[in-house]
Amino acid sequence: KLEPLPGEPKPLPQLAPHLLDRFKRDFISLTKENTNQTTSIQTTIDGSLQKLVNNIVWQHAQQLRGNQIKNAAAMVVEIESGNVLAYVGNVYNPQDSAIESHVDVLASARSPGSTLKPLLYASLLTEGSLLPRQLVADIPTQIGGYTPQNFDLGYDGAVPANRALSRSLNIPAVKLLQQYKYQRFYDVLKQCGLTTLTRPADFYGMSLILGGCEVNPYELAGVYSSMARTYLGMNNEKLKMKNELWRMPNYINPKQQIISNNQKTPNTKLQTMLFDNVSLYHTFNAMNEVMRPGEEGLWNLFSSAQRIAWKTGTSFGFRDGWAVGFTPKYCVLVWVGNTTGEGRPELTGINTAAPIMFDIFRLLPTSEWFAEPKSDFTYIPVCRYSGCKAGNDCALIDKMMVSENPKNSVVCPYCRKINLDKTGTYRVNESCESPSDMQHQSYFILPPTIEYYYRQKHPEYKNLPEYKQSCVLDAARVLDIVYPDEDAKIYVPKEVTGEKGRTVFTATHRNSNAKLFWHLDDVFIATTQNFHQLALNPPAGKHIITVVDEQGNSTSRNFEILEKEK
Repeated sequence: KLEPLPGEPKPLPQLAPHLLDRFKRDFISLTKENTNQTTSIQTTIDGSLQKLVNNIVWQHAQQLRGNQIKNAAAMVVEIESGNVLAYVGNVYNPQDSAIESHVDVLASARSPGSTLKPLLYASLLTEGSLLPRQLVADIPTQIGGYTPQNFDLGYDGAVPANRALSRSLNIPAVKLLQQYKYQRFYDVLKQCGLTTLTRPADFYGMSLILGGCEVNPYELAGVYSSMARTYLGMNNEKLKMKNELWRMPNYINPKQQIISNNQKTPNTKLQTMLFDNVSLYHTFNAMNEVMRPGEEGLWNLFSSAQRIAWKTGTSFGFRDGWAVGFTPKYCVLVWVGNTTGEGRPELTGINTAAPIMFDIFRLLPTSEWFAEPKSDFTYIPVCRYSGCKAGNDCALIDKMMVSENPKNSVVCPYCRKINLDKTGTYRVNESCESPSDMQHQSYFILPPTIEYYYRQKHPEYKNLPEYKQSCVLDAARVLDIVYPDEDAKIYVPKEVTGEKGRTVFTATHRNSNAKLFWHLDDVFIATTQNFHQLALNPPAGKHIITVVDEQGNSTSRNFEILEKEK
């Protein structure tokens, strides 16, 4: 009896096609040497998890297609071993040429948005020049020709460093990078294992912290999984002795040694200990409190049974959406966007990548949060208002865990005792009151420009009492010009009507009822009271704006109006 013909062969499973392509690239010399042989490899991929992550990425990708967002990628790394458990390099559908599914995004260089901010925060904590709750200025800022903006275009005046990180505020991040120096931060990123920074530090400049560079997603997952593993190793000698703590992820089964030209499986190992354990612990806690201005309502969508340290990122032009998160057990990285580089409205990390990341975390076993450091720390007194190391004039003091040998902590510059008259009603100085008649009280006093914005967000901020009218004052303490900065170069574009736009000048005064008199190039132009803003249209060229109060205190700024944008 004739046997029936066998059916059409079923297609081979394509669970991780991009990982296979990666292996070909990583071991190209091996494949060239053995062109007539079959190479069999064992990976660290968890087959069941890979299928589930594939499905999650695919499902979200179908929803994102409605906004013409065609590509997404994800990977899962086990913290202790550094092994890759799931590798989805892209949405895989070879029949749809529009999505370019052959591109392995995890191996591509993309703008990281804000995902590098935790590394700067940890660097500053490690050197001791920043404390977790230390206030950082959040005011209009111009550094050279670079003018950073927060995502919501607002200003807080001053914000604790840990909250600036959890809210991903851009201006405080740039201020901190200015303090740390972008050249040093560039070196930190290179030491972390990021190989895509191929140009000199000066090419990137201050934009380095806001995504003005390119990062490989696979390497970024390696950096954050290494941060977690390094912290665990610092507090666990068995783990520390077991393997190198800081290294890139590994996708080849460690039991299988693939050797080509006397070289073993590529797995970048970095010995440098960049961050101390206390700094990492504070960084993880700040990342656990991630929130975005105007997006608080989304937090409920991401409720989880476990605590996760996570960070999102959005590149300029809404071209890349990132989310990377980790627990003591796992690190998950997700990228969403278009391989063509096309930007799309609403293509932000929190809108597109974060939901995928949290869906993947729900597949993974839960774990406890990172335990507190066991050694190499001490406690110091910090000012409750400023978050800085407490000074003699700080009225409310808390304890803060810091590295064992804090070297560069700033003593609180904002709390100081002020002199009041004997009734405690007015501020006084030696020009109007005898020292024997003065009483002293501690106040939290911010510089005028910072105070101007801080007061708008903090109604509990206590204003200083007014001075006695007979007192002689220092203008810098009571009056300031918020905008423009000294020597600012201002280009004013045309309005939609075709008319030339105006520049809004802003000043602030300690006395909320003060009347201010404005002068442009020594010519009186206007008076303001309560709300000190003035829209002006000076001609092109150099000018000086001067503001005077009723007591004769004055302050000035030099600026230049440009004909064309430089």
